Amino acid sequence: MKIKTSAVLLALIALPLLLIGCSRDVDFEQLKQKSAEEIFALGQKAMNEKRYSDAVKLFEELEKLHPYSKLTMRAQLLAGECNYYSKKFDEAIASFEEFVKAHPTHKSVPYALYMVGFINYKQMPIIERDQDYTIEALEYFNRLREEYPSSEYSTKAEKMVAELREHLAGREVYVAKYYMKRKSYAAAIGRLNTVVESYAGIAHVPEAMHRLVECYIAIGTMAEARVVHASLLRQYPQSKWTAYAEALISRYK
Repeated sequence: MKIKTSAVLLALIALPLLLIGCSRDVDFEQLKQKSAEEIFALGQKAMNEKRYSDAVKLFEELEKLHPYSKLTMRAQLLAGECNYYSKKFDEAIASFEEFVKAHPTHKSVPYALYMVGFINYKQMPIIERDQDYTIEALEYFNRLREEYPSSEYSTKAEKMVAELREHLAGREVYVAKYYMKRKSYAAAIGRLNTVVESYAGIAHVPEAMHRLVECYIAIGTMAEARVVHASLLRQYPQSKWTAYAEALISRYK
């Protein structure tokens, strides 16, 4: 009996916790009688209580019932935030993208662009997988920095832009090494040249140049191998990849 009683008590204690964040039915008929301010307040209350699904419904209903209210634009942004907090990333991105399209001159556009980039950034996969989220994040952050260079959100995006570029360069090197293992040197050279030409200053560049030396030697084009080696030695004299390339080139002198 003690075991059963304890189980019941635990269930009763856990029930309120399980209900936190759960959706409550929104009386849409009643909302028709409310002002934009009242609906917005209900949405904020639901959001503060982490009832994100209810909050999104309320903010969306506000937009339908009061499309010309000044609160509508704020509601659109908050709906995006609620979807993000509830890990509905596709819906969140759609909310922020729609805001940018509908209000291209609004002062919150930099924030909306930042959030699209940030949500994609948070989904950045390991380098072994396709990098659609990484590319999308970088595109939005670059757009943000180009169109709103003085925005605080452009500043916040800078560190992530560096990380995204590093990640994409690493992906290119990873794919190049895959091709090298299969002796598809032309494909590998294309990937490695992309790193050298498009990701200057990134930590993966010295390795990419060393791999280029390996590829050129493998296909018998020593002149190209020496040109890349000389550039590697000039730009990164202290890199371990420069030492590796030097040891490799010395075998063919």
